[in-house]
Amino acid sequence: MSWMDVLPGSCRRFIVLAAGGLVCLNPHSITTAGTGSAVTMESASAAESVDLFPQKAHLRYAGCFSIEYQGTCKRIKVFNPQHHSEDPFVFVLVARGHAPPSDLPRGAVVVPIPLERIAVFSITWTALFPMLNIEETLVGLAGCEWVSTPEVVSLIRQGRITEFGDGGQGMNRQIDMERLTLLRPDAVMVYGTGIPQFDRHPKLLEAGFKPLINLSHMESTPLGRTEWIKFIAAFFNKEAEAERVFDDIARRYEALAERVRGVSRRPTVFCSTAWRGTWYMPGGGSYTARFLEDAGADYLWRQDSRPGAIPLAIEAVIDRARDAEFWIDTGLCRSLAELRGIDDRNGLFSAFREGKVFNNDARVNAEGGNDFWETGFARPDLVLADLISIFHPELLPDHRRIWYRQLPARSEEER
Repeated sequence: MSWMDVLPGSCRRFIVLAAGGLVCLNPHSITTAGTGSAVTMESASAAESVDLFPQKAHLRYAGCFSIEYQGTCKRIKVFNPQHHSEDPFVFVLVARGHAPPSDLPRGAVVVPIPLERIAVFSITWTALFPMLNIEETLVGLAGCEWVSTPEVVSLIRQGRITEFGDGGQGMNRQIDMERLTLLRPDAVMVYGTGIPQFDRHPKLLEAGFKPLINLSHMESTPLGRTEWIKFIAAFFNKEAEAERVFDDIARRYEALAERVRGVSRRPTVFCSTAWRGTWYMPGGGSYTARFLEDAGADYLWRQDSRPGAIPLAIEAVIDRARDAEFWIDTGLCRSLAELRGIDDRNGLFSAFREGKVFNNDARVNAEGGNDFWETGFARPDLVLADLISIFHPELLPDHRRIWYRQLPARSEEER
C-alpha cells in the first residue's frame, strides 16, 4: 500500500479545459489569467464543423475523468466519483492557433495543445511518458533521485530534466517556484487530495502556472489507474498511441485474471504494517483489493467497501489475520527480523512464522526509489503476474517475479 491509499475520499472534483487560461480551482474563489498564446478568431459554428482530433480516447476502466471532443478543442473533467454533487475541475484543451469555445464553464482552465514542455510533480507517472514517446517533453520532475525509468534517468543525467521539488518526501514535498519558473513549462501535472496543506495547484495558479490535476490514485481498479495514460496523451494528441498501449496491457491483465477466476481454493491474505501505532489496511473497494481478488486470493478486508485505507489498531489486525496464510506489502521492512523489530507482536501472525511474507521492494534504486510505484503503476499486468505466482505458483510456473520477493529471515545488512 502506498501513501496514496490513505487519502480521504472527500476530495474536491476538478474541471480543466485546455486552451491557454489559468483559473483558481477553488469554486468559491475563481481567478483567471490570459491565454499566453495567439489565437485566431473563428465562429463557434466554424469550429464545430471541423474535427482536428480524429484519434479519440475511449475510457473503459477509469472513473475519475472524462474526455469530450468538440472540433478544435477537447474538454476534460476530473472528479471524485464518490462525490457527484461537487463541481468537477474542468480543462479545455484547444488546438494551437485556434480560439477557445465561447461556452467556457466558469472556472475552466484553457490549455493550448499539444504541450511542448511539462513538469511533473510525482514520479508515479514518469513511466507512461516513454510509452507514449513523449519523454523529451519532460523538463522538470519532483523526486529525480527516485526515478527508475531508464529513458527518464538518461534525460536527468544529461541535465535535460531538472529537479523542482523543494525538500520533504511524499505529500510533504514542496515546490521550488523560482526553479520551476526558469523551466518555463507549458503545464505542471500534480495530484489532488482535497487537503489544503498537501494540494499544490492553488499556489501554482497564483504563480501563473497551469496545473493539470491527476487523480489516478483515487481509481478503484489497477486498470483504472493505468488508463490515466489517456489523460496524459490528450494533452499531446497521442490518443492513438495511448489506446494501443493500454489495450495491450488490459488484454494481458484480463487474460491472467481469467486464468485464476476458476481456482478452487483462495488463500487468505492481509497487507501493510502499523505506522505510528495505527495499521492502515487497504479498503475492500481499493485497487489493492482488486489486485488480490484478480490474483486468486481471499483478502480478509474485502467486505469493507471503503476505497481508501482503513485505520486499525494492531490488536484488531491480529484478531482477524492471525491465521492468514500470506502477508504482503510490508513497507520499508526488508526482512522478518526488521518486521519483528518494529513490533514484537508481528511475530504472532502465522504468515510470519511460516515465512510467507512478501514485499514489493525487489527493484529499489540506490536512493531508495521503488520502481513498484513507477513501472508497476504503468504495468498492472506484470504486477498481477507477480501476485499470482505467490498465491498460485502452479498457474505461472515459469514466471520470474519483478517487484515482489519473499522476505528473508535477515537482510544482507543484518547478517
